[in-house]
Amino acid sequence: MDLTTRKYNFIRQLINIDEESIIEALERVLNQQKKEDTVIETDIKQELDLRLESYQKKPHDLLDWEDVKNEW
Repeated sequence: MDLTTRKYNFIRQLINIDEESIIEALERVLNQQKKEDTVIETDIKQELDLRLESYQKKPHDLLDWEDVKNEW
């Protein structure tokens, strides 16, 4: 079963949940997942900030992905 179908089926099941405790448990899981997804290690954040700054200074100084791929 593909992800889109699984999501659709999950939403259909959510609509039929009558117990608030189940909804609260699901919200906790989703909120925890958001927190885990948004944590970026300091060194990675610094590198991303440097790359963003470089891009903002020279937005047209980019490499084409196909060219890079072919060279490697």
